[in-house]
Amino acid sequence: AAALNGTIVGPGQEVSFNDTVGQRTEAKGYQGAAAYNNGEVVQEIGGGVCQVSTTLYNAVLNAELKVVERSPHSMVVGYVPVSRDAAISGDYKDFKFKNNTDYPVYIMGNASGGILSFRVYGHETREAGREISFESEVTDTIEPGEEVVTEDPTLPASYRSVTQSAHVGYKAKLWKIVKVNGVQTEKVQVNTSAYNASPQYVTVGKQPATAAPSASASAGSKKPAGTAA
Repeated sequence: AAALNGTIVGPGQEVSFNDTVGQRTEAKGYQGAAAYNNGEVVQEIGGGVCQVSTTLYNAVLNAELKVVERSPHSMVVGYVPVSRDAAISGDYKDFKFKNNTDYPVYIMGNASGGILSFRVYGHETREAGREISFESEVTDTIEPGEEVVTEDPTLPASYRSVTQSAHVGYKAKLWKIVKVNGVQTEKVQVNTSAYNASPQYVTVGKQPATAAPSASASAGSKKPAGTAA
């Protein structure tokens, strides 16, 4: 958020999230956090940065600036409705937008007290009485399927642990609804998104049971009175 805060975007200028923020490395202060990788949740340096790109994406949508590039996550996220996310990954998933107005815009970003926010300041040229809203529409649902079980021979047979919850997959669209003086004038499709389903992952113990030692005496053996075997 700090890397983006204070960005001035001239008329016709394009902004790349990756180019502005740069690489997410430990040397720059980034830490490990949850990220998606091939249908699994893993710990990755800079994990969670998509919350920043997603928040900026929604601010850009509300400002009605032009979105040049945006990708959905591989699996659905829980902090925004479907189709309102903007995934960032390495240098192959970026979020880009363009100032399609005739005036400069100023980006203000802040993260404080557990709240992340972005504001886009510019010269308002839209007509008075114009209101916009966004509506997510799920067009298809994909069930996650059977759970994936990993057996661990070092753990007792009674052990069972869910290492990753199931994710339902979706296909979705995002719509922008425009009203002028309370009357709807437009309904425009903003994007389409596809999110993979992922099964529940479980680890179970497979440690062999240890046989209990025998407490019986050999047949025909004689023991002094008062001893126990």
